[in-house]
Amino acid sequence: MTSVVFISDFFIEQGITGGAEAFNNELINSLITEGYNIEKINSHVLTANQIKNNKFYIVSNFINLSNYNKKLLKNTNYIILEHDHKYVSTNDPSKFKNMLAPSEYIINKDFFEKAKAVFCQSKIHAEVLQKNLLIDHIVNIGCNLWSDEDLETLKKYINIQKTKKNIILYSKNKNKGMNRTVQYCKKNNIEFDLIYPNEYKSFIKQLASAEKMYFFPEWLESFNRVVIEARILGCKVITNNLIGAASEPWFEGLKGLDLINFIKNKKKETILKFINIIENKSIEFIEPIKIPKISIICSLYKGGEFIEHFMSEVVKQTIFEKCELLIFDANSPDKEYKVIEKYTKKYNNIFYEKLDKVLNVQETMNLGIKKSSGEYITLWNVDDTRAYNSLEIMAKTLSVDCSIDLVYADSYQTNIKNETFANNSSYNKLYEHSIYKFSKENMIKCLPGPLPMWKKTMSEKNGMFDTELKFAGDWEMWLRCVQSGSRFKKIPQVLGLYYYNPNGLSTMKKNLSEKLKEESSIFNKYKDIFGIKNYNMFKEYFNG
Repeated sequence: MTSVVFISDFFIEQGITGGAEAFNNELINSLITEGYNIEKINSHVLTANQIKNNKFYIVSNFINLSNYNKKLLKNTNYIILEHDHKYVSTNDPSKFKNMLAPSEYIINKDFFEKAKAVFCQSKIHAEVLQKNLLIDHIVNIGCNLWSDEDLETLKKYINIQKTKKNIILYSKNKNKGMNRTVQYCKKNNIEFDLIYPNEYKSFIKQLASAEKMYFFPEWLESFNRVVIEARILGCKVITNNLIGAASEPWFEGLKGLDLINFIKNKKKETILKFINIIENKSIEFIEPIKIPKISIICSLYKGGEFIEHFMSEVVKQTIFEKCELLIFDANSPDKEYKVIEKYTKKYNNIFYEKLDKVLNVQETMNLGIKKSSGEYITLWNVDDTRAYNSLEIMAKTLSVDCSIDLVYADSYQTNIKNETFANNSSYNKLYEHSIYKFSKENMIKCLPGPLPMWKKTMSEKNGMFDTELKFAGDWEMWLRCVQSGSRFKKIPQVLGLYYYNPNGLSTMKKNLSEKLKEESSIFNKYKDIFGIKNYNMFKEYFNG
């Protein structure tokens, strides 16, 4: 049988009796009952020698786990039993709009990504983790674990006499919201008694004797056992929207003995889920993030030296089956279709159109947008490439945040054509324009750079690319959108590889004077977006 190592900051026998430790303890005991040998190791004493490929690891609370040991664990079979939002530096996503933490607050992303599965305790817990980390290998347990002994204790006190009208849980933990709850009751002239942490039977007896419990936590509770115990005991709970358990579909309908029986059955299901993942058997994950159809638009002219590499790379995208690739050949003399034809025969989502005249990039992009059928649009230059999961990451980011219209990310920059993202000569040099986070002031640079993805509705709202422009039509388009209120978001990952093509339209030396003249016009037109500081800093450059 598989050898299992359970890693956690603390264990219940060490005197820490929180909900996470109670859950972990019952899981460990249940796995032992199923015949597993469980080795328990505190996260802060775990050594490199204890991390081996022939063992399976369950990582619970891991604040004290070193980054070095996390790196080693990523090469093993491990799951994360998530408690208290270890993917956000504040341990509380509820303080952010729509519970979406800004990228600078996201932590341990790679550690969560590499896990075989991430176990969450409630529907909202799973959904919030998913949209912050953009991962889908999440198991929603949808409950917590109680020992048979504790369930018998709860059963014993279901019908005892109510001697207290209102209670508040005493806790020194600010996140449990005792002070806020006390203030609420005093403001509303609600008399209350405090009940204190105690030995389990004594605590349950106090809880059972109350008619109502007021409880306003200050952070998102992954589940919250006490609220469930109160419902079993007939104690009405007055709370806020931060209780994970309340997001479960069964929450409103179950109380008393029915809830106890439900918990017993859920426990069996939960243990089986852990066993299945340990034994490498199939397991059901939550619904993946919905990704709508994506239209990839490629404007093609004299791309003969790049076309084979471009085609072979774009079809390797992890979600290429959710895309349509629209290639518009602006009457190129290079006969690229001889290469493209091989792919159109194999993929029914690649569309090629040969135009009877040379169009500029803006004209071609407008044609692509009009003919596109995707909800999301991205342009892909024939001489650039991307990480194979770039479209997936960008589309997921757009999908989970309804407040943004466009996403972009960093790109490496290379001087050698037809390299891959995974094997390139950039030496980690980044494309200069996209390195800044989005703000109106930072739009002094063309932030979206070579790999923007945007919602088609943004184009429908703000109009098409200006066909009178030859060099900076994308910059003007993005500025126009920002001026009308569109919001962009930078993904904190390098997802692209930009080829600095010396023969490109915007990089050829003979075009520099004309290019600067066009950029100067745009700079002065949209100077109010950049702000007075940037205007003064760059006016000499743009205006000569």
